[in-house]
Amino acid sequence: MINSINNIVWLLKNRKHFKNWKKRKFLPPSPEFIKHDILKSNTLENCLWIESGTYYGDTTNMLSKIAKKVISIEADERLANLAKKKFEKTNNIEIILGKSEDLLKDILIKNYIYKNICIYLDAHLCQDHIVYKKTFGDEETGTPIKMELSSIKNEKNNFDNINLLIDDIRLFDANFQNYPSKNYLVDWCEKNNFKWEILQDIFIAKYKN
Repeated sequence: MINSINNIVWLLKNRKHFKNWKKRKFLPPSPEFIKHDILKSNTLENCLWIESGTYYGDTTNMLSKIAKKVISIEADERLANLAKKKFEKTNNIEIILGKSEDLLKDILIKNYIYKNICIYLDAHLCQDHIVYKKTFGDEETGTPIKMELSSIKNEKNNFDNINLLIDDIRLFDANFQNYPSKNYLVDWCEKNNFKWEILQDIFIAKYKN
């Protein structure tokens, strides 16, 4: 993964982070370029990418280069406004302010035209490391993952292929905020005919209609 020019440039700029990752024996959480490589390798042809949790838009920007369209949902108003300004001239990116648990179902319904969709679920309360404050949300509702999965379950039959990627899988058995267990994700996949695997810190589930 680290042989490409982009990854070498990343390593040169982020030696400290890479050294820390190496000290942790390359265990999750992994550097951003590793996560991006996993997303790239699990994209679908002519697909729509839906992302929950825009943050500062680094992943949104990467996805725009491999997807026909990217819709990114951000609940924090400051971050959403920054992303809208950042991508105002990028034709295939749409930034939506709001909670993914409220918006995801409607977004899916409005985009049946895309037979292949990829969904990256990364919406959660976190520490904004730029301004040193917590993003939108609270500890009791730190992740909307259960409600997001419910929306996907209800709309999955309207698509030919769905690739679902869930970030921060290490938190799902850590009694952290309101994260469910990994078994919850596995059971959901089995009930809804998704094949699943885990790569680094990302839970990957694939559905074929």
